[in-house]
Amino acid sequence: SFSGIKTSVSNYLHTTPPGRRAKVKDIAASFQEAVVDVIVKKTFAAAETHGHGSILVASCQRIEVYHRGVCACEADWQAEGCDALLRLAEVAAGLHSLVLGEEQILGQVRTGLAGASADLRTAGDIALAAARTLRSETGFDAHSGHLLDRALRLSGVPATGRIAVIGAGSMGKLVTQRALELGFDEVVTIGRQRPTGAWCEGPRQSTASLAELAGIGPVDVLVSCLGSSAATLTARDLPEIRALAVDLGTPHNLAAGLDVPLLTVAAMVAEAGERRHASSRRTALQARLRELLEHRLELATTDSRSELGRLRLEVERVRQAEVERIGRLHPELPAQTIETITRALVNQIFHRPTQRLREIDDRAFGARFVALFAAEAPVDAEPCP
Repeated sequence: SFSGIKTSVSNYLHTTPPGRRAKVKDIAASFQEAVVDVIVKKTFAAAETHGHGSILVASCQRIEVYHRGVCACEADWQAEGCDALLRLAEVAAGLHSLVLGEEQILGQVRTGLAGASADLRTAGDIALAAARTLRSETGFDAHSGHLLDRALRLSGVPATGRIAVIGAGSMGKLVTQRALELGFDEVVTIGRQRPTGAWCEGPRQSTASLAELAGIGPVDVLVSCLGSSAATLTARDLPEIRALAVDLGTPHNLAAGLDVPLLTVAAMVAEAGERRHASSRRTALQARLRELLEHRLELATTDSRSELGRLRLEVERVRQAEVERIGRLHPELPAQTIETITRALVNQIFHRPTQRLREIDDRAFGARFVALFAAEAPVDAEPCP
């Protein structure tokens, strides 16, 4: 096992002359990086076995699957029903991110929902709506670029001198922005092709292509933000690094064996684990998010035994009829686009009236109000499962 090998290496280090220890440490680090990459690839493969139509949320910190039916996979953590939906809302709100409230995860969850089945997409939209409300209330201003702050804090390296940011995608742009805000003297942004644009051509900034990376001159800090398909970079591919290397890729982009400490997302996750669970702010935000989700679920119910449910049932009948009519009149419009627009519009219009109806808690008044929207013939419906 990997743990057994790590123990053997540790014991060997205690009885090995200092001159030979560096090589042993490099071997252990290289082995660890290889194991992590294999685990990530196997996890992606296991996630894909849940079938088409499931929700797959993938980021540099997590791979999670949400689906219908009983699950027999070997995931480390599982939840069912409303607990699973709450988990999705928490992830979308950034409550399980290394940087609390970081905004990129919201888009990653939205991407996962795009390929989901209609029923899962409906449930996921409710979780996303609750997450967006919490984010709006809280006013999160953090993004993934703030991982640089955590890396510098953990390593004790100051935000001074020259920093190289490898990657010109969304993550690379955010890290570049944050490095400038932190006060590095020069930020060099490297892309597969030399990056262009106002975001990387300001004062204290320069750019280079990946082919030019090794020749850009010494840097104090190097941060890799390449995607999962990028080739691994070894010490020969990199410039001289004086203080710290940070790898934000999953799987890793930087090979072990550098002359400076190498900090990975996995290491930052491990360090943050205990403090995350003990965070009183995070706990309070989770409690508030549960309230928001429960309220959203109540608004979405079509259980005709409650006044709110009857109202939503009648409104949903009208919305679905309009969806069919629009689809016939405008066959060029994607069905999902029509579904998304009409659902969002209805939710916006009826959010405040249903909220106030809930607060009034007057069944007689509620019945009269709902009757304004009711069809001529009474509609009976079974509660939603």
